[in-house]
Amino acid sequence: MRLIDYTGKLNNHDDYLAIINKLENNCQYIEYVLINDEEIELLEKFEDCIISFESKNKWWGTKSSQKNKVYKIKASKEIFKYLKQFETFCKYTMSSSSDIVEETDFGLNDIAFLDEKEIPLLFTTTHEGYITVRDDILR
Repeated sequence: MRLIDYTGKLNNHDDYLAIINKLENNCQYIEYVLINDEEIELLEKFEDCIISFESKNKWWGTKSSQKNKVYKIKASKEIFKYLKQFETFCKYTMSSSSDIVEETDFGLNDIAFLDEKEIPLLFTTTHEGYITVRDDILR
């Protein structure tokens, strides 16, 4: 089991849905990190599924100088149905002069999908366009 850089590989809705479907079958927990404190719809909608909350400066894929709110949520069919409505997490393209990150309807918050041992299946650093996936999820 290895982690693979998957940045730029979920730039369209079909690829996004394919990975969401794989995650749905393997995910037990979701970590949701508030990068934008105004983007709380997921938390409000699934408030009953929140297991814990911490202010941390380190989470999957990120170490920050400031603390952010990190929520651990019990995964459910309803959450995955909700996630399927989004275009994708973020869009990342490279050009000869720079990397371009495009925000989508998902917003800026980071998200991680964890298995029963709380080992990541996929995690994002959404505002930077980075996505990391575990290799066995791609099979």
